[in-house]
Amino acid sequence: MTTHTQANDANVFTENPPSAQRNNLQAFRLACFEFQLCLTEATELPVYKGSSFHGAFGQALARIGTHFRDYFYNPTPPVHWSDAQQAPPRPYVLIPPADEKTHYSAGDTLNFGIVLYGSAIDYFLIVFAALEHLGEFMGLGKQRARFSVDNISQLTSGGARTIYQNRQWLAQAQTMNAEQFFTGTPHFQPGIRINHSTRLRLKAGNQLLDTAPPFSLFLNRLLGRINALATLYGEGIAIAPEQKQRLLNLAETVQIEHSTLAWQDWERHSQRSHSTMPFGGLLGETVYKGELAPFIPWLALGQWVGVGGKTSFGLGLYELELMQ
Repeated sequence: MTTHTQANDANVFTENPPSAQRNNLQAFRLACFEFQLCLTEATELPVYKGSSFHGAFGQALARIGTHFRDYFYNPTPPVHWSDAQQAPPRPYVLIPPADEKTHYSAGDTLNFGIVLYGSAIDYFLIVFAALEHLGEFMGLGKQRARFSVDNISQLTSGGARTIYQNRQWLAQAQTMNAEQFFTGTPHFQPGIRINHSTRLRLKAGNQLLDTAPPFSLFLNRLLGRINALATLYGEGIAIAPEQKQRLLNLAETVQIEHSTLAWQDWERHSQRSHSTMPFGGLLGETVYKGELAPFIPWLALGQWVGVGGKTSFGLGLYELELMQ
């Protein structure tokens, strides 16, 4: 049963956000690009390719300039960063190829995506130059297979558009802002399905969850990540503490109706430490039921930022489906 107070809270969060919050949402910019890479040589890659691209992309950035690699991989915490023990989130998320192929022949293609936040968008051409350098001089996989960048599409909430093809630029890159996810949201939403397309690594009590997370926990981690990104790469927090708490209180009423989430082990080899590191996480989908309309804008935005650990490797990505 929904109480009168909970209903009032729901109404508040389905309306436009307050002006100060709206300004910060407008200032939090993001842009997503998908690169189509065409291999000119055969190679072997792991089933999950996020780690391979993460390492290779970092090495290629360092070849362009070590300050570029540091900007993307080791961002300096600002003086107002509140948690000295927690490294600030990086200004990007990798979207690894979705297929599980391991053997690739010459002529095969791979789709590699990246989401950039705030000032990182201004370095888009550096990202492009690093991928070109990686393809021409360094290669992918153990065989160091060369590749070319054949196509670049920009992905937005409204669809995709080609901005680069056949070595020609067709359009300029554009940006989204977080506020646009708060327009046209439903006033009532009885259920959602969250499909975790890459492994979810979410902790509770300093332990990684091996079952579907309660909705309030999932939302808490998501809002925390959005706030951190908006603070570092925008102009301030996206949701104020008191508003966040009201939303989390309302989230306690949402229940798990069904989940196929299951733990899948995986290990990555770190070239830096020359060791194997566990990288398992939850894959599958979860159906949540309740009054979900107040959360839809945040969950829609969350598809572009990910949630949980190792998001820069492409973990924690999900797709949101509204259910009738």
